[in-house]
Amino acid sequence: MTDILSDPARATIRIGFKNVLGSNWTRKTQPWADRAPMLERELIGPDGMCASVYFFVEVNRSAERKSLGRMFPNWDVIRTRSHNDAYSDPRKNRVLDTREFPLGSTTTQGRHVTIVSYEHIATGVRWTAATTHLSSSVNTTVDSARTSRAIEASTLVKLCGRFGVDLLAADLNNTVTQADRPRGILEAAGFRDWRSVIPVGNAKYDIHHEIGQPPPLHARHLDGFYFGPRVTALSGRIQITEPDSSDHFGLVCTVSIG
Repeated sequence: MTDILSDPARATIRIGFKNVLGSNWTRKTQPWADRAPMLERELIGPDGMCASVYFFVEVNRSAERKSLGRMFPNWDVIRTRSHNDAYSDPRKNRVLDTREFPLGSTTTQGRHVTIVSYEHIATGVRWTAATTHLSSSVNTTVDSARTSRAIEASTLVKLCGRFGVDLLAADLNNTVTQADRPRGILEAAGFRDWRSVIPVGNAKYDIHHEIGQPPPLHARHLDGFYFGPRVTALSGRIQITEPDSSDHFGLVCTVSIG
């Protein structure tokens, strides 16, 4: 690891991912005014993620965007129609290009992927990341959502190949690895689940949980990082400091790219 960290041809980057809204958000029982301070501690508090690049899904409301803007003043913000947004510290990484594509969903949820290319300021290393949130079973059937996710994942890997994506941060709505499920489709395309290459801290926790209830300990992970061949994972954890800021825990990972 020492050689990787000191290699001038490689960039070391700390990356965070968070499903901000969560499917069980309501104005009455989980108002944003109560959740925003928890999210801030989770992201940038003393024991928070403290990343230089964040990928957020389900940033659906203006109050959330305002809070994130206050937390990350002067950061570069990629805001998308599909609410798969990217925030980056311009002192660490320069945004080179950004794209958004539909994934061919067969549900009415119409999922997209956001692809962003960066240049790491200190090393000049150029790298590309993608973030997405695949179809859930909300307002549809379990079978319809599963069919849609398989189509979305197949489109996703084609786009990742086309644009040279090094790292994917995603809520796949998929907890098992099978050939016809998103994780299996990604692995067949050469992407490695972060849990297969590093010991992930707090991995015993289910990433998705009901707000206000004790988080289950079944290690069911809807969300994850997936790495291409240029990426070496150095460390990572599920962020459990503020379990009720959303119905998803955040993820943070430090990687070397080059």
